[in-house]
Amino acid sequence: MSDSHPPSLHSLTVASFWIEYLLDAALHAGVDLSDALVRLGVSEAELESPRARVPLKVENRLFELALEGSGDPLFGLHMGECIRPRFMGELGYASMSSATLRDAIELMIPFARVTTEFADLRFEWHDNELWLILDTPFEDLPTSPHRVDAFYAGAVVFGRWILGAGLDPMAVHFRHPAHGDSGEYQRLFGCPVSFSQPCNALVIDEAMLDLPLRDADPEVNRIARSRMQRAVTQYRARDNLLEQVRLEIQQRLVDGVPQLEPIAERLGVKPWTLRRRLRAEQADFSTLLEEERRRLACDWLLHSNRSVNQIALDLGYSEQSAFNRAFKRWFGVTPVSYRESGGH
Repeated sequence: MSDSHPPSLHSLTVASFWIEYLLDAALHAGVDLSDALVRLGVSEAELESPRARVPLKVENRLFELALEGSGDPLFGLHMGECIRPRFMGELGYASMSSATLRDAIELMIPFARVTTEFADLRFEWHDNELWLILDTPFEDLPTSPHRVDAFYAGAVVFGRWILGAGLDPMAVHFRHPAHGDSGEYQRLFGCPVSFSQPCNALVIDEAMLDLPLRDADPEVNRIARSRMQRAVTQYRARDNLLEQVRLEIQQRLVDGVPQLEPIAERLGVKPWTLRRRLRAEQADFSTLLEEERRRLACDWLLHSNRSVNQIALDLGYSEQSAFNRAFKRWFGVTPVSYRESGGH
């Protein structure tokens, strides 16, 4: 989707773990970008911080240097083959410990923007096919095709790994023309690959979505999902008061029912100021607390093996009956019925 006024590379960012991914792929291609990183003003401490954001203009220059130094017209494709869970931030372990491929993909959608603001990930259904579509306003950037190649190659390589099987997508579509040996694309994807298409899309057969993952682990997944969701909320909260309050609620729920006063202190404002600012956003603290409880209740019922009573206690309810009443008010069914129906 082309935009006559795309956002500036100067105003957008990528996650530090994406930069590590790029550096590792460059090193595999024989290009050491360590000195360039220093020249561009990125410190070792920033790379080691899971919350650090690096300007997209810096990432773009590193991409240019990797392409120039490697002389590989398919650098992005080969970068995708270097994917590892540690290069995916909180998403890596949350997705690999999920029950099915469908669960892993559902986590990928909201986390894509945390990884890089270069593009947005969305999905569409076409009959029994799931299309994972990557949209970017930077299609004319010379490095753009390599990022798209890296994203889809990494998704397929990682998907095969967590499935423990060499399964292939149904098709891959690229907006950009082929910029290297098309046989390399066939080798990696194992399916029809089309270029100069209306959109970038990875096409997956619906039947694959419910395949179990090799390292599925409900308890590990509960912890990893919680960390990933906090990372998403923290990313969104940078300039958003409601998301900042939601993040504080998430972090405090494990210790009991969160209160507005300590959260206001944590955010550096007086309680009455926080209440006023929330009202200006057409919100209030009790509603935000209930929304977080409702979201977490659904997530834990469907994606953990904790008892309903334990979930009630973890959400700050004094007893299961109070949680049951709240849940029935939200959804018209009991927590047990919701779990048994798979949320449908």
